[in-house]
Amino acid sequence: MEHEMKTKTTKTKPPRPHRDFADDIDIIIHGYGPRVRVVQLWRRLDPTRNEWTYIGRVPPELCDIEPIGKRFGGGEYRAKLLGDWDTERRQEEYLEQVTFCLDQQFFPMTLETRERIRKQHGM
Repeated sequence: MEHEMKTKTTKTKPPRPHRDFADDIDIIIHGYGPRVRVVQLWRRLDPTRNEWTYIGRVPPELCDIEPIGKRFGGGEYRAKLLGDWDTERRQEEYLEQVTFCLDQQFFPMTLETRERIRKQHGM
């Protein structure tokens, strides 16, 4: 009686682009180049809790410190870098998640961000 061995196949990801700082969102996106199709942004509600507000989907070319700060204000952000749509898995390719902070004194919270927090959390 002969036994067949099952082997696992793993999907290998291309290496992450080099970065000097772990939170340089614009440099990280630039490193991925055209593989990044969209960036999903989340903003931390309270620094003492792990509760996040969904901000929205932003094109990678608008994902720079200045535009994010001016549009949404300062605070701690989480950016999920997403690639092409995978029809087999029915979702976008997940590339990486990056957390970064913007100075709240330099970038005050905007009305758009306050409205998103109010709608999602009733605050």
